[in-house]
Order: sequence, then structure tokens, then C-alpha cells
Amino acid sequence: MSNQKHRILVYLANGVQGGAVAREAARRGFAVTALVRDRAAGANLAQAGIDPAHGDLADPSSLDAAHAGVTEIVLRMPIGPLDRVKGFAANALAAARKASVNMVVLKLASASRPAPCDEPSFVANSVIEAMVRSSGLPYAIVRPTMYLDNLLKPGVRQEVAVDGVFQVPIDISQRIAWTSADDCAAAAMTLIENKTSGGDYLISGPDSVDGAELTAALSVGLGWKVIYRSEPLDDFEREVEAVMGAGEGKRVASKFRFFQDYKDEADAILARPYVPQPGLEGFCPSSIEHWARRHVNAFTEMPQQVSAR
Repeated sequence: MSNQKHRILVYLANGVQGGAVAREAARRGFAVTALVRDRAAGANLAQAGIDPAHGDLADPSSLDAAHAGVTEIVLRMPIGPLDRVKGFAANALAAARKASVNMVVLKLASASRPAPCDEPSFVANSVIEAMVRSSGLPYAIVRPTMYLDNLLKPGVRQEVAVDGVFQVPIDISQRIAWTSADDCAAAAMTLIENKTSGGDYLISGPDSVDGAELTAALSVGLGWKVIYRSEPLDDFEREVEAVMGAGEGKRVASKFRFFQDYKDEADAILARPYVPQPGLEGFCPSSIEHWARRHVNAFTEMPQQVSAR
């Protein structure tokens, strides 16, 4: 497939996950349009050879303009009230139909359950998936396990860099085949290059590890000892509430409570290592150690870093 005649529109391109998709598409020789609300972020993308398109998910006319010349889209939806997100998705899919795009890759933002259940984030994912499946457009769904990039959030990164601790509200015994934003971006682009539609793809890492094994691999990749700490869910919920406002702690913690309460479900969603799948020929996920080596500068450049190693 020659990528030069294809233009990819990447939604939420100024975020970690969307930015990874935009950069991977550009690296593979696609023309890339990045949908952004923040004009400053658009300027940064332009420096990387990516064409920013200023748009608003609530404004159908801006989405129509962003789809000009687009052949495929990588769709992500922001977190928010379900009715609002459904409206955003409807606008995006309507613009994609008007543009007669060849394919939509729905890239889910977090671990999710293919079958419906009552957990709010799973419900939201299920609704958006159903909209994509019934849109009449060729599609593929990219479903992650859990992102190693969570370690790059400022507070978490500080703890890893300064204290040598990775704290997360998941029991140390839970096995997870950790993925990354870069790997999910590579999977999305591979599906487009291979013209693979109609599938639902779990993108996980090559190794299923518990918390101690995770931090052992991180320690090798980063070059200093990191330990795993399971944060009590009540503590996590209170911390989120303090930062994000009333009700947000319960919403964010709900998925972690689901994993805690339904161990078999958690294993099915999180623990399975990557298995080669038709349509993803050429895709190979990265190891935890490799990811850590690639991102070590993000930790070593932290201000006021001390040696607790």
C-alpha cells in the first residue's frame, strides 16, 4: 500500500494517545490531519509535519471542514457525560459519511469489556462501539489492556523518579499484559495499511505480569529500583475527588472496583498477552523493559530528583 495518497484524520490529536497516532501515521508516510481545539497544540503538531485542523466535536461544520480530503479516520471520544459523548460521536460519524472515508478505526481510550455491563466507562464504550458498527462505514476497533503511559502522568512520574514507587489502585496479584500508546497507534496504522475492517482487536503487551514482575521489568529498563504499591481504592477515590471535584472520584474508581470485585472478568480484560491476529500482520508489541528504556529521559529530567535508588 502506498501511503502518500492517503490522508488520516486523528481525533483528540493533542493528547497522549491521539498524538501517538498522529506521529505514527506521519512516520509511515501518510498525510495527517490532526483535529485539535487548542491552537497552541496545533502549532506544535505542525512542526512535526502534521496539519492541524481546529475543530469542535460539538460543531458539525468544523468537523465537515476537518474531513476535507480525508480517506481514513482514527476516532477517539473524550470522557464525559454519556449523552454529550454520544452527540460528539454522532457528529463525527456523520462527517465521516459525508466525506465517504474508506475506514474508521475506533481507538478506545482505556481497557473495556466487549460485552455490555453496568460499569459506566464500559457502558460508554459499548454505546460508541454500537454507533460505529451501525454507521455503514468500514471499521475496526482497537481495544487496549492498560497503558504503561499512565506512569508518565506528572504525579505518578514524580513518585517513580523520586521515590522509586509505582502506586496504582490494583492489587499486586492482578496480572496485566501492559500496552502503550505507541503500540496501540502502531496497531491502528497497521490495520489501515492492511485495509483490515470489521474486527475487534485486543492490543496487549507480550508479557502478562503481576505488580512485582512489572516493577522488576521497569527497574531494568529505567536503571533504578522501582517497587509496586497497591493503593486502597477508598484512598484513591478521595484523592481523585479532591483534584477533580465531587462525584468524580467514584466515577474514576468504578472501573478499578470492577476489577477488584470480578477477578475472572479482570483477567479476561487485562491479563491476556498479545496473540498475532489476522489483519495485524507486521505488528509486534514492545516489552515493558523496552518501553522503559525509550522513556527513561522523561523520568531522569524530573525536577528535584533525589537518589532513593
